[in-house]
Amino acid sequence: MKTRILLLAGCMLFSSCYSYRTMDTEPPKIVEGKKYKIVTTDDEKHKIRILKYGDTLVGRKSKSSRTPLKLTKEEVKDIKERKFSLLKTVGLPIILVGTALGIFAISAGPDFDLTIDYLQN
Repeated sequence: MKTRILLLAGCMLFSSCYSYRTMDTEPPKIVEGKKYKIVTTDDEKHKIRILKYGDTLVGRKSKSSRTPLKLTKEEVKDIKERKFSLLKTVGLPIILVGTALGIFAISAGPDFDLTIDYLQN
């Protein structure tokens, strides 16, 4: 039971609040300093913060990385923009907690009673 609770807590902790949507690779739509998911022509996926976009795309995978990733326009197959997802932020934890409570109620057996006695008096 303890492992189930830890597994559920881990799922809630690592659930993402963002999703990515495909966009055109036109220069005006790409904002420097924002995070994007880049798919290269050899199907490598990189989540990077774009530092410079022009003939070559320059970005970093994290703030602590020293070497920037440099790609030419020919190497970029697809660019996906990061978008906040309210459903993933609110809905997923509610569904997970409801499922955990349901599993707990089923595993407790037929003696599991949720009535509150002091309200009936």
